[in-house]
Amino acid sequence: MPDETIAELAPIKAIAKAKINLTLHVGRIIEDPEDAFFGYHPLDSLVGFADVFDGLTVRPADKTSLTIDGPFGAGLDTVDNNLILKAYKAVAEKAPLLPLHITLTKNLPVASGIGGGSADAAAMLRLLQGFADLPDDVWHEIALGLGADVPVCLLSKTTHMSGIGEDLRPCPSLGYVPCVLVNPGRAVSTGAIFKTFDAGEVRETPRPQLASGSLMARAKDGRNDLEPPAIATEPVIQTVLDILESQSGCDLARMSGSGATCFGLFHSQKSANVAAEVILKNNPDWWVVATTIGDT
Repeated sequence: MPDETIAELAPIKAIAKAKINLTLHVGRIIEDPEDAFFGYHPLDSLVGFADVFDGLTVRPADKTSLTIDGPFGAGLDTVDNNLILKAYKAVAEKAPLLPLHITLTKNLPVASGIGGGSADAAAMLRLLQGFADLPDDVWHEIALGLGADVPVCLLSKTTHMSGIGEDLRPCPSLGYVPCVLVNPGRAVSTGAIFKTFDAGEVRETPRPQLASGSLMARAKDGRNDLEPPAIATEPVIQTVLDILESQSGCDLARMSGSGATCFGLFHSQKSANVAAEVILKNNPDWWVVATTIGDT
């Protein structure tokens, strides 16, 4: 894109939807140093995206920089190790980019198991696709280099994810389910959760995900293997799950990712809305939102 065209561009926006692991089956850590994915865990997961999100805005600037605002923006790093800036630099190594000022509006809780940083990096990549003409496989390679969850967040569609996150099989036409997302305000360490997980009995390979049926049926078929070690680390997660399960119309309650955000899948949007109101009223310090998961 010519410089003069970019210079005239109005701010460009993208959204970074919350990634929800409807199921998350995890295998033993890859211990072979010769393996390209040494140190990662193989997984098998049904991933959906909720209709709640962070916002990203970019505009031409003299120098590339990042500003963060929003309800969960306080204390987040705006220097080079931020995944959004890493995404920009990774693309700039493959294609020329003009400097951009990036604004992240952080609406999603941090370190909460819903892929916030990965989703933000993926949204940055989607924005940069308008500035850099690269093959699809290169975008996928860049995304995977930023983190195992970034490729699926780049799709931002209901997907069966396996490998360490590089093998993606979109699941179109599964629709959506009403849900309530709850985070009790506890940031958990993914590394610490995996360390506890590794200390237990671990399958060599992850349990395969059901490959047919409705979105609800596939979710019910699975589990989250990180839920027990997360609960051992932060018992309040069990409290959240119990509260969700007790709500009228809740079909399934489970933790997402490595926690501490949990989700409840509901019969109807009305029952989800009522449940969210009740939970928030009784727990005003928690992040509680009624939304949908899936593709409408």
